[in-house]
Amino acid sequence: MKVFAMLHGQTDLDAEGRIQGKSDLPLNEAGVKQVHEAAKNLLSKGIDMMMSSPQKRAMETAEIVAGYLDIEASKIVKGMRLFERDFGDYEGKLLTDIDVFALNCWESNARIPNGETIREAATRVINFMNNMVRVFKGKTLLLVVSGNVMKVLHWYFNGLPESGKEHDIEASNCIVYEFDVDKILPEMCNFQAIADKAESDKDDGKGSRVLTQQEIDDLISEIDRTSVAL
Repeated sequence: MKVFAMLHGQTDLDAEGRIQGKSDLPLNEAGVKQVHEAAKNLLSKGIDMMMSSPQKRAMETAEIVAGYLDIEASKIVKGMRLFERDFGDYEGKLLTDIDVFALNCWESNARIPNGETIREAATRVINFMNNMVRVFKGKTLLLVVSGNVMKVLHWYFNGLPESGKEHDIEASNCIVYEFDVDKILPEMCNFQAIADKAESDKDDGKGSRVLTQQEIDDLISEIDRTSVAL
């Protein structure tokens, strides 16, 4: 199984250097052009399935790419736990106006007022990945995501950066990474043992648990649905 991950194209908030989490903006003109250029580089990758964050910027990116890959837009599966991190009161603020280190530090795991900690966001994404690699064996999959989710994917396949800071990983618009499913770190398959248990067990409405085998079997039999929680 191969997994490619692509960051969405540029939005107006990206262009202004502002934090973008729950904001549901579409791509701007520059972002659309970025996606068309990036999509051409995916033609030879053998991608046969696409999943995307349900947010507009990601879905619009996915739909453009799907056109190049001859995948019907209606077949793009929405991964509900691929939703970008909730930045709470920091939403829309200029990156230059906040302490980026504090925002992204794994060790301190600071809580953003009215938002998610970095471990909470990582937990839901990594549990999603644990389910995904079990369900979609044999597929070549493209995930379309936002910046924090992309960085968590790097953690999942490569481990935490030595500095403990997620911003050590590049996440520019339309960047594409390829990940080796065979190299998933064993500890990432039991991520709740890494993240703070009190936070891991919190029911934030985005589904933090791993699916049972019966639920996986049911999902496989109904895979034509266009939105899954995983």
